[in-house]
Amino acid sequence: MEAGSTNSARRYEEGYEALTVALLLARRRNIQPPPKLTLSQWAKEYAVLSRETSAQTGRFHAFAYQNGIMDAITDPTVEMVTVQKSARVGYTKILDHAAGYYIHQDPSPILVVQPRVEDAEDYSVTEIEPMLRDTPVLAEIVGDLKKKDSKQKINKRVFRNGASMSFVGANSPGGFRRITARIVQFDEVDGYPVMGAGKEGDQIKLGIKRTETFWNRKIILGSTPTVKGESRIEKSYANSDQRKYFVPCPHCGEYQVLEWGSPDTPYGMKWDKDESGKGIPESVFYVCKATGCVILEDDKEDMVNQGEWRATRPFRGHAGFHVWAAYSLFVNAAWKNLVAEWLEVKDDPLMRQTFVNLVLGETYEDRGDRALQEDRLAARCEVWPAEVPDGVAVVTVGVDTQGDRFECEVVGWGMNEESWSIDFEVIEGDMETPDPWDRLDAYLQRIWYRGDGRGFEVMAVCHDSGGNHTQKVYNFAKARLGRRVWAIKGESAVGGKRSPIWPTKTPSKRNKSTFRPVIIGVNAAKDSIRSRLHLSAHGPGFMHFPVDRDINYFAQLTAERSVRKTSGGQVYRIWELPPGRANEALDCRVYAYAALCGLMHLGLRLNKRAEEVNALIGPPVARVVSSPEDLPGPSSASSPAVILKQKKRSSSISRMA
Repeated sequence: MEAGSTNSARRYEEGYEALTVALLLARRRNIQPPPKLTLSQWAKEYAVLSRETSAQTGRFHAFAYQNGIMDAITDPTVEMVTVQKSARVGYTKILDHAAGYYIHQDPSPILVVQPRVEDAEDYSVTEIEPMLRDTPVLAEIVGDLKKKDSKQKINKRVFRNGASMSFVGANSPGGFRRITARIVQFDEVDGYPVMGAGKEGDQIKLGIKRTETFWNRKIILGSTPTVKGESRIEKSYANSDQRKYFVPCPHCGEYQVLEWGSPDTPYGMKWDKDESGKGIPESVFYVCKATGCVILEDDKEDMVNQGEWRATRPFRGHAGFHVWAAYSLFVNAAWKNLVAEWLEVKDDPLMRQTFVNLVLGETYEDRGDRALQEDRLAARCEVWPAEVPDGVAVVTVGVDTQGDRFECEVVGWGMNEESWSIDFEVIEGDMETPDPWDRLDAYLQRIWYRGDGRGFEVMAVCHDSGGNHTQKVYNFAKARLGRRVWAIKGESAVGGKRSPIWPTKTPSKRNKSTFRPVIIGVNAAKDSIRSRLHLSAHGPGFMHFPVDRDINYFAQLTAERSVRKTSGGQVYRIWELPPGRANEALDCRVYAYAALCGLMHLGLRLNKRAEEVNALIGPPVARVVSSPEDLPGPSSASSPAVILKQKKRSSSISRMA
């Protein structure tokens, strides 16, 4: 019995010691930090793809170009990372893994900024929550997500090891308050509201402000770009070391950046056409920029695996990356798919921007805008033998109202809306005094002469009332309704509204006692004007300009850019003026065109009138003048007596049919 008892006691003591050692080792493992890894190493070791967010589940396998971006995020010499990207390159997973790394490897407070509050909540639920559930090393830290835990909210997640994640919408003015973060991730920054987070200010600056107490902070910005000159990600990338992914040609071995190219470039994506001239996506191949080698898609994976990121600017703590769909190894990013997408959208400006942004990862600038250069328009100016060229049938005026002046364009219209810019006048003065208004009134009553001596009076005027001196413009137009001087305002661009140039129903109360301006469709007018500026042959819609127009006039005429907007899920385009540019010449032409549309709304048949007026072209008619001051021209334009005489002489042409 004693021996048996002794053996039992010994076994008990040994078991107790073994259990104690096991508990001590387990405790040591729990308190010991995990081995330090780079982000790409961590993703390879621990990252798991969830069924909700990936077509394939299981271990994460990175594309070669993803590794370089991930390792920059955990590089201690890098403070800021910018990724200008297309869709289909796996960027969202990089963000997910960065969050996982700083929860597991280096517990930190993390701030994620999405364009809207709804986007932030959706990212928390559909991306982060499945990752926390399905990644074993994270599941141990977060605990049971199914339990009701006050620390686990959609917009804030707190973990056992001290790490945390906050989710904010860039459209939320108060969302950035009371948040301190070491890691801040700005996602889809080109989708942030243009005006900032309400009165709080710019969202990126607000987010960066939250990191100021950390010497080892990380700032990550990523987005598909939007419009050239307005894109936030483009500006951030321009301030970085601008890394590009160089891949070797499988034939000559020369490293190069993949580029889409164009019909005018000898390199880039190329494809064959059938007998009808239609592109054949399946025939796509890539032409090497170095030596013209023909590269097939079968070579793409090896090229990408052997590729490397190279900085093209000096590094100053800001690493920037540009990557687009041609590098992607996803099945839906096959080169033939990209070509098919281009062929489908190339003739549609709205869809073309989508391709440039989401496939090429580049900012969009309309090709027409690039081709529409001021010097090219100035070079086609013409010399006319008289103020009014042959072909003009109707004269209208557009008046742009500025704080200290009026800018006016007199436009002649002919068959099929062919137009001639007859005059452009700036009337300066103190707008609180009658003087500039009197001079404008005299200018609008001036008679413009054709080479044969026949005069044209202004048949309609659209006078801008939407910005400066609104009530004064109303009063001016009220007193001249009989002369068809119309006060106008441009349509609101909010919500994608796109109205006809002249409304189908004009204000019913248009008399001197009760007055409302006409709301014109400026975006539709600008669409028409910009497309006509591209015409190269005289005839329908062509716009003629005289030799006295300087380069500044054409710079103003082409200043605005067509911008893609989204509102309530609806995608639309409007014309916007880039900062620092002037557009008075364009506004004047829009208003003069609107005046013509107003006349046609009242019953003018432009082509019929053009036929009648052109039939009257003949030898110059004699002008009867009582003194040299009566001669028509700028020096006599302000004389009411002369204007009355001119009106009587030109009545056969100036009256509306």
